[in-house]
Amino acid sequence: MGYRATEAMAANAKRGLAMREKVSASNRGGTAVGLNRASQFANRREVSLDTVKRTYSFLSRAEVYYKPGQNTAGTQAYLLWGGPPGLTWARNILRQEGLLDD
Repeated sequence: MGYRATEAMAANAKRGLAMREKVSASNRGGTAVGLNRASQFANRREVSLDTVKRTYSFLSRAEVYYKPGQNTAGTQAYLLWGGPPGLTWARNILRQEGLLDD
């Protein structure tokens, strides 16, 4: 069974990609994995449970670098992975699957 990003996650992934284009290469956030994730989420392609786990892991750790309204590398990277709605989405799926108790 696959999981599909929400519309809000897709919008954030697209916004993160657009933000990256507005800054110099040295100020761009996101790794190759993050750019791949943004493509998956922006296009609302189905992803595996493993990808949901990775999304939760990344967004949980990277939340401290998210500065809404600022075009920082951390904000870009966070949005590439779906941003705040992505964290909620991943958390809810992991709870539903019995993999998270928090």
